[in-house]
Amino acid sequence: MAPDAPRPWRWPAVAAAGLLATGCAFATNSQHPGRLRLTSATVPELGQVLVDGKGRTLYLFAADPPNRSTCFGACASIWPPVTTQGRPGTSGGVQPGLLTTVARSDGPRQIVYAGHPLYYYQADTGSGEAQGQGITQFGSPWFALTPQGQIKTTGSADGRF
Repeated sequence: MAPDAPRPWRWPAVAAAGLLATGCAFATNSQHPGRLRLTSATVPELGQVLVDGKGRTLYLFAADPPNRSTCFGACASIWPPVTTQGRPGTSGGVQPGLLTTVARSDGPRQIVYAGHPLYYYQADTGSGEAQGQGITQFGSPWFALTPQGQIKTTGSADGRF
């Protein structure tokens, strides 16, 4: 075979590599992690609060009744629910007895702590941020939770209250 002639084995290898990369991209961008870990961390102005395994602050919506989410549509696009496909893991003082999940009407299972469905805040892009603390949106305020399951109604990441 000439040195610059295409080699038939290269095309399947390139195609397989492309499919593998596509699969990895979908796996890492999953909206519903297989096994999320809840832990706690000290967040400036708030103290010790619940976070996910990447250190992102978790919030409750004060309008939610116990063990039921009322945040869907536009609300869920700003405050994405913390969902899982399996039982979440715990560490850092998070109490397994306070941790459950609940089926959402839009499909996934949402993580619930001390009776409060949990959410992320879209503007929090990294660990240690709590820009959603105390914000009133969609008719009610949003708050972080302590590892003991208490609502953190004081303090905010930017000193608002």
